[in-house]
Amino acid sequence: CAARSRGLDISNVVVFPTDIESKTLAEGLGVTTYFDEKNLGALPKGEAKMYGDPIFASMMQAKILCVVYMINLGYDVLFQDVDIVWFKDPLSFFHDESNTAIQNFDIMFQHDGSGQMRYNP
Repeated sequence: CAARSRGLDISNVVVFPTDIESKTLAEGLGVTTYFDEKNLGALPKGEAKMYGDPIFASMMQAKILCVVYMINLGYDVLFQDVDIVWFKDPLSFFHDESNTAIQNFDIMFQHDGSGQMRYNP
Protein backbone atom coordinates (compact mmCIF):
# COMPACT_ATOMS: atom_id res chain seq x y z
CA CYS A 1 0.00 0.00 0.00
CA ALA A 2 1.39 3.44 -0.95
CA ALA A 3 0.64 4.91 2.49
CA ARG A 4 2.74 2.30 4.27
CA SER A 5 5.57 2.68 1.73
CA ARG A 6 5.73 6.34 2.79
CA GLY A 7 5.75 5.48 6.49
CA LEU A 8 2.15 6.54 7.18
CA ASP A 9 0.31 4.75 9.95
CA ILE A 10 -3.07 3.64 8.62
CA SER A 11 -4.02 1.51 11.61
CA ASN A 12 -6.82 3.96 12.44
CA VAL A 13 -8.25 4.03 8.90
CA VAL A 14 -11.54 2.29 8.16
CA VAL A 15 -12.85 1.86 4.62
CA PHE A 16 -16.59 1.45 4.10
CA PRO A 17 -16.81 -0.45 0.81
CA THR A 18 -20.11 -0.52 -1.03
CA ASP A 19 -19.46 -3.85 -2.72
CA ILE A 20 -17.64 -7.13 -2.08
CA GLU A 21 -15.01 -6.40 -4.74
CA SER A 22 -13.92 -3.17 -3.03
CA LYS A 23 -13.95 -4.89 0.36
CA THR A 24 -11.66 -7.63 -0.94
CA LEU A 25 -9.34 -5.10 -2.57
CA ALA A 26 -9.03 -2.91 0.56
CA GLU A 27 -8.48 -5.88 2.85
CA GLY A 28 -5.86 -7.21 0.43
CA LEU A 29 -4.00 -3.94 0.97
CA GLY A 30 -4.18 -4.48 4.72
CA VAL A 31 -6.84 -1.84 5.39
CA THR A 32 -9.63 -2.42 7.91
CA THR A 33 -13.09 -2.49 6.32
CA TYR A 34 -16.69 -2.47 7.47
CA PHE A 35 -19.14 -3.67 4.85
CA ASP A 36 -22.76 -3.03 5.78
CA GLU A 37 -24.43 -5.11 3.11
CA LYS A 38 -27.94 -4.25 4.33
CA ASN A 39 -27.49 -0.48 3.97
CA LEU A 40 -24.62 -0.16 1.50
CA GLY A 41 -24.83 -3.33 -0.58
CA ALA A 42 -27.75 -2.13 -2.69
CA LEU A 43 -25.94 0.95 -4.00
CA PRO A 44 -25.64 1.15 -7.78
CA LYS A 45 -22.42 -0.29 -9.20
CA GLY A 46 -22.15 2.24 -12.01
CA GLU A 47 -20.87 5.76 -11.81
CA ALA A 48 -23.05 8.82 -11.65
CA LYS A 49 -23.84 10.24 -15.06
CA MET A 50 -24.01 13.79 -13.74
CA TYR A 51 -23.69 15.79 -10.54
CA GLY A 52 -26.79 15.35 -8.39
CA ASP A 53 -28.34 12.43 -10.28
CA PRO A 54 -29.88 9.52 -8.29
CA ILE A 55 -26.64 7.50 -8.27
CA PHE A 56 -24.70 10.52 -7.01
CA ALA A 57 -27.35 11.20 -4.33
CA SER A 58 -27.20 7.54 -3.19
CA MET A 59 -23.44 7.78 -2.73
CA MET A 60 -23.72 11.03 -0.79
CA GLN A 61 -26.21 9.36 1.57
CA ALA A 62 -23.84 6.41 1.99
CA LYS A 63 -21.02 8.79 2.94
CA ILE A 64 -23.18 10.37 5.63
CA LEU A 65 -24.18 6.95 6.97
CA CYS A 66 -20.54 5.90 7.37
CA VAL A 67 -19.78 9.02 9.40
CA VAL A 68 -22.86 8.44 11.58
CA TYR A 69 -21.71 4.87 12.32
CA MET A 70 -18.38 6.08 13.67
CA ILE A 71 -19.80 9.01 15.65
CA ASN A 72 -22.41 6.73 17.24
CA LEU A 73 -19.60 4.42 18.33
CA GLY A 74 -17.92 7.37 20.08
CA TYR A 75 -14.99 7.89 17.72
CA ASP A 76 -13.50 11.17 16.58
CA VAL A 77 -13.93 11.30 12.81
CA LEU A 78 -11.90 12.95 10.09
CA PHE A 79 -13.91 12.40 6.94
CA GLN A 80 -12.60 13.55 3.60
CA ASP A 81 -12.98 12.95 -0.08
CA VAL A 82 -10.42 10.65 -1.65
CA ASP A 83 -8.92 13.51 -3.67
CA ILE A 84 -7.79 15.48 -0.59
CA VAL A 85 -4.05 15.46 0.14
CA TRP A 86 -2.59 16.46 3.50
CA PHE A 87 0.96 17.81 3.58
CA LYS A 88 1.25 17.10 7.30
CA ASP A 89 -0.74 15.19 9.89
CA PRO A 90 -4.08 16.99 10.35
CA LEU A 91 -4.93 15.14 13.55
CA SER A 92 -2.36 17.08 15.58
CA PHE A 93 -4.21 20.28 14.62
CA PHE A 94 -7.54 18.94 15.86
CA HIS A 95 -6.16 17.35 19.02
CA ASP A 96 -4.04 20.36 20.06
CA GLU A 97 -5.73 21.60 23.25
CA SER A 98 -3.80 24.89 23.06
CA ASN A 99 -5.53 25.63 19.73
CA THR A 100 -8.25 27.78 21.27
CA ALA A 101 -9.69 28.70 17.88
CA ILE A 102 -11.29 25.26 17.56
CA GLN A 103 -11.89 24.18 21.15
CA ASN A 104 -15.51 25.44 21.21
CA PHE A 105 -16.58 23.29 18.25
CA ASP A 106 -17.75 19.68 18.24
CA ILE A 107 -17.91 19.47 14.47
CA MET A 108 -16.34 21.23 11.48
CA PHE A 109 -17.15 21.01 7.79
CA GLN A 110 -15.56 21.98 4.54
CA HIS A 111 -18.04 23.43 2.07
CA ASP A 112 -17.60 22.04 -1.45
CA GLY A 113 -19.04 25.18 -2.99
CA SER A 114 -22.20 23.78 -4.54
CA GLY A 115 -24.97 26.34 -4.62
CA GLN A 116 -27.73 23.72 -4.69
CA MET A 117 -29.95 23.94 -1.63
CA ARG A 118 -29.78 20.19 -0.90
CA TYR A 119 -25.98 20.32 -0.56
CA ASN A 120 -25.63 23.56 1.39
CA PRO A 121 -24.20 23.29 4.90
